[in-house]
Amino acid sequence: MHRRWLGPVAAAAMLTPAFPALADPSGTYGIDGVNPDGTTYEASVLVSKVGDTFSVTYSLDDRKVMGTAIGDDDVLAIGYGEAGDSGVALMYRDGQRWQGVWSYLGAKQLGTEEWQPR
Repeated sequence: MHRRWLGPVAAAAMLTPAFPALADPSGTYGIDGVNPDGTTYEASVLVSKVGDTFSVTYSLDDRKVMGTAIGDDDVLAIGYGEAGDSGVALMYRDGQRWQGVWSYLGAKQLGTEEWQPR
């Protein structure tokens, strides 16, 4: 870690409880998405708390894509994968819905998603 970051990191650590109680974004959501090539899709996602992480199961057409997320009730960082494809997503809460971006491993462009509670 670079020295210039030690001060702000130490200050943030003193202001943050050692083990904050994280809210739980678990639930089922409908997805409206846009692929990196501009095509659109609809899907659903189930988010379930598993220990300190979240299990994320996307249902797209006739297939399921599994992932793991870390975060809280405001932000989720997700890693996912299926048969040769893997990627990451970053979702943030906007009222009752979630919005975010995603990308396949090694890609140069982003897709977007919006989740609505079901």
